[in-house]
Amino acid sequence: MRLSKFIASSGYASRRKSDTLIENGFVIVNNEVCRDFSRKIMQGDEVIVENTKISLPSPKIFSFYKPKNCLCTSRDPEGRKTIYDVLDQDYKNLITIGRLDYKSEGLLLLTNNGEIARYYELPKNNIKRTYLVDLSGNYKNSYSHEMVSGIKFRGIKYRVLKSKLIKIKSQRFTLEITLSEGKNREIRNISKYFNWNVLKLKRVSHGEYNLLSLKNSQLREEKISKNILKYILSINE
Repeated sequence: MRLSKFIASSGYASRRKSDTLIENGFVIVNNEVCRDFSRKIMQGDEVIVENTKISLPSPKIFSFYKPKNCLCTSRDPEGRKTIYDVLDQDYKNLITIGRLDYKSEGLLLLTNNGEIARYYELPKNNIKRTYLVDLSGNYKNSYSHEMVSGIKFRGIKYRVLKSKLIKIKSQRFTLEITLSEGKNREIRNISKYFNWNVLKLKRVSHGEYNLLSLKNSQLREEKISKNILKYILSINE
């Protein structure tokens, strides 16, 4: 396995950060600094990253109910709460699969394997994500059709796979929205386009995983799908 993949698969860092660590000389292979991204790591090789010896653990994936007003980063210069302030000590090395913004809540997938995270983030894999969104403003059925056809807001085109009205009462309503692209603040920008105010934004599913009975700030280990295991095996060959 190539060095950068080895570091990502260990769960120590994402693929991109692994490349940066190698480039800056923070990786030692068999007692020598290694800046070669393509260096093959064989069984018995010793790899040390930033003074930490790493190895390949069994791949795992977790569902986590990210609370509102919480960041998906390891630290914040402004001192705001992050998911790593919420997680137990034993899980603070997990990698986030995608993100939810500060004010959003719900299902966030975590893993100890950088290649699993990469699988979910590659656009070609067309991973679907579904959200329940409480909104206020003027709603028309034609707006949902418009969202599926595609809109353009501030020079960026947005298109949802599905938009379903769950309930409506006066100027308040709830939509179930399914996405596959995952553009930054996609639902919030779509809401601005229609002059809607987002009251609550909760992700309820990501790929084959669902929030189900998971409660706020809870973590649940999931079974890894055969497709993901097949992907990991193929890239490690």
